[in-house]
Amino acid sequence: MLQARPWPALYSDPAVTRLGRHNMNRTVLRSFAILSLWSCLFTQALFAAPVTGQAAGTTTTGTRRQVDINDLFQHWVRSSEEEQPGGTAQIFRPAASMNFPPSRFRMAYKFAPKGGCEFYVLSPDDAHHFNPCTCTVSADKMILQISANGKSTSYRIVQLTGNSLRLTPLEPPHNN
Repeated sequence: MLQARPWPALYSDPAVTRLGRHNMNRTVLRSFAILSLWSCLFTQALFAAPVTGQAAGTTTTGTRRQVDINDLFQHWVRSSEEEQPGGTAQIFRPAASMNFPPSRFRMAYKFAPKGGCEFYVLSPDDAHHFNPCTCTVSADKMILQISANGKSTSYRIVQLTGNSLRLTPLEPPHNN
């Protein structure tokens, strides 16, 4: 147990200095994370997303529209600030396309040709990392299925361009 000592004497003990700085750094990081989350709650959307989504494979008149599936093969980061409150569409932007506001966690995917992909994993100790997965896109380029660890999730591709990916979840994750 530490004895009460004046402030300068407290930092003259190397063991106390390491312990004190470590605890102080953890406290500062926790405070920063809480403030970041709090400020995000009151931030207005940076971009207004359209109220009505348009399917990736059709135009407003119902005719077929060409979608370049190669636009999918990049690193996508979820831009929740652009999403409509209460909406189901998840909006993703290319990772290098903008400076995203601070957030404790942002879902991200890295899609590659031939079904390879990675998804960002939320870690309880904030050591987020990418895990491997596989993806398939339906023949009409409307449904994206992502599978990992015996579970799969399906999304309807609402929009796919070189700088925007809008997905709507079709169902909750289920076991294969």
